[in-house]
Amino acid sequence: MPDKFTYSVREERRDGESHFFADFVNGDGIRQETEITREIYKALEDCRKCEQRIIRSDERHLERSLLSDEQLVERAVKPPVHMEKAVSFSLDLQAALPLLTETQRRRFLLCHEYGLRYEQIAGIEGCSIQAVAKAISTAKEQLKKFFFDEG
Repeated sequence: MPDKFTYSVREERRDGESHFFADFVNGDGIRQETEITREIYKALEDCRKCEQRIIRSDERHLERSLLSDEQLVERAVKPPVHMEKAVSFSLDLQAALPLLTETQRRRFLLCHEYGLRYEQIAGIEGCSIQAVAKAISTAKEQLKKFFFDEG
């Protein structure tokens, strides 16, 4: 990674003593080297490590920026929905929910609106996973009937 940095630092041991150097290109494009103190060496080394972390982070995230909108949508957990369509669906769902029993409605919403798994819902409700699955399955059938019959 040295070519990504505008400077480098090094430690050299001479006669049992440490000497610290900074190597850089000056404003005229000429490579320079100068001896520096331990404190400056440490500060520059800390900056270099920080820059390396930023570069690695940028490289990790670069792949995401190269994806097309379509690819990003495919990777999304919940793809974006047009606002009017979302509002319309929400209103339709609110109209359909009273058709469900209290248990079906609660379990359906916990699963589909709050993203809980059947096991989590069963733990909350103190019932079996099969009971949760049956209630949600029945709720889905009722909602399908409502949406397809209503049109």
